[in-house]
Amino acid sequence: TNWESDEPIKKASKLVVTAEQQRYLNNFRFIELVIVADYRMFTKFNSNLNEVKTWVYEIVNTLNEIYRYLYVRVALVALEVWSNGDLSSVTLSAYDTLDSFGEWRKRDLLKRKSHDNAQLLTAIDFNGTIIGLAHKASMCDPKRSTGIVQDYSSRNLVVAVIMAHEMGHNLGIHHDRENCTCHANSCIMSAVISDQPSKYFSNCSHVQYWNYINDDKPQCILNEPLRTDIVSPPVCGNELLEVGEECDCG
Repeated sequence: TNWESDEPIKKASKLVVTAEQQRYLNNFRFIELVIVADYRMFTKFNSNLNEVKTWVYEIVNTLNEIYRYLYVRVALVALEVWSNGDLSSVTLSAYDTLDSFGEWRKRDLLKRKSHDNAQLLTAIDFNGTIIGLAHKASMCDPKRSTGIVQDYSSRNLVVAVIMAHEMGHNLGIHHDRENCTCHANSCIMSAVISDQPSKYFSNCSHVQYWNYINDDKPQCILNEPLRTDIVSPPVCGNELLEVGEECDCG
């Protein structure tokens, strides 16, 4: 099963930084994320809002386990469930769906809720082998800081890894080549998802991420979100102090 990005893979360049750039790079990044579950997701979970919430919160917990190695914290600042029908066009074409979702985010969602990145979680079965799609090197862009993820597995980890992969594209990370390695048989940015997906980015992904941070300097992910803006339940160890937590142990 494939996942694709909308831009071709580029060769990774070597990261060379100045002292000033190093100070910039040393900052933690905070992605204020909105996840939108489409109408098919709502009906898939028997129109039970709490079941959808539980599923999404588990995905976000896994995203934080994955992204902590890049010194990134993922804060879910809104979960929108389209319980009365889709607000953007969700079709068998992943490309059309991504384009429509990006337009809706720019036109509607951003005006209602400040955030850095939005991911559409859908239960539609896209044409071909695509299970996820995202714009590359697009974090903070009003339309293009988006991705779409097919909820195609009954295993939450698999869906979370797909979302981590698509967000990776938003952060300038390409698909892994044969010489890319991580602490597992399969890495997050593999072009084909494994039956046993891992929670690790490859050495190539690390270099590409830091190149993107150094070259593009996306500003929206520098500010730490307010505790009151985080909607998912507190999880100890994700280094985000959330409402309900006295102190974070991680």
